[in-house]
Amino acid sequence: MTNRKLRILVTGASGFVGKSLVHHALAEGHEVTALVRNGAKAPAGCTVLTHELGYGATLNLPNGINTVIHLAQSRSYRKFPGDAVEMFRVNVAGTHEVLMAAERSGVSSFCLVSSGTVYEPFTAPLIEDAPLAPISNLGSTKLAAEILARPYGTLFPISVLRLFAPYGPGQTERLIPDLIRRVREGKVVTLPETGGGMQFTPTHVDDISAAMLAAVRGRWPGVFNVASPEALSIVEVVEEIGRVLGRNPVLERKESRSPVVVPDLSRLSAHYDIARFRSFSEGIQTLLADKA
Repeated sequence: MTNRKLRILVTGASGFVGKSLVHHALAEGHEVTALVRNGAKAPAGCTVLTHELGYGATLNLPNGINTVIHLAQSRSYRKFPGDAVEMFRVNVAGTHEVLMAAERSGVSSFCLVSSGTVYEPFTAPLIEDAPLAPISNLGSTKLAAEILARPYGTLFPISVLRLFAPYGPGQTERLIPDLIRRVREGKVVTLPETGGGMQFTPTHVDDISAAMLAAVRGRWPGVFNVASPEALSIVEVVEEIGRVLGRNPVLERKESRSPVVVPDLSRLSAHYDIARFRSFSEGIQTLLADKA
């Protein structure tokens, strides 16, 4: 089963994670159809399906699609309530459209890509079966999409993958690119009065793509946290970035909260060798070498 070739529909294929996923899927010999919004450019090597998710138009998948990886999410999430309509349209209504299309096409595997934000405010252990009550619109719409998907699990295998802190080539406007910019430009990185700051699991996007493909090949049922097993603090991350760049980070301490955003990976490790995830040292070295 692990070597079977798939005909995959990827939504959100023009996004940061989507581009990496498509690259890896094509390299493994799978056929990929990229669902993209109007005006978006699909990665090379794909068949292209243009569709605006969430507007109510019926989505029909091309003949022969046997696997769906639903990555698409709204890019408008920073301003609440101004972005709320767009978030609901893409993250919730769009997920409903894709699930319905998958059912009509009789797919044999479906992967819903969710987010660690469903665990907000990160005050309890991040375990897949934990009660959830996210406080942001992003986390709430991601959880709503997960709930919508549950009944379809009786029709075809559904893997719900909650991603944590992806980083890698081409990423912008996220934590790791911002920390790289701050260290490179000698700008302040703010830390709490004590300790190393937030603990989290920076995870290279190519490792996430490999795990997603393993999930659909293996038809993993249920919800899985997907992250590197290496937990780091903000200060450890910027010190490693500084080591690679040959610059000392500029640190400033202020009163602030330091959440622990480190998921339990027991369920993932039962299906996947988490030693395959690269260390942050290896990942950031490669990333910054590419930018040199």
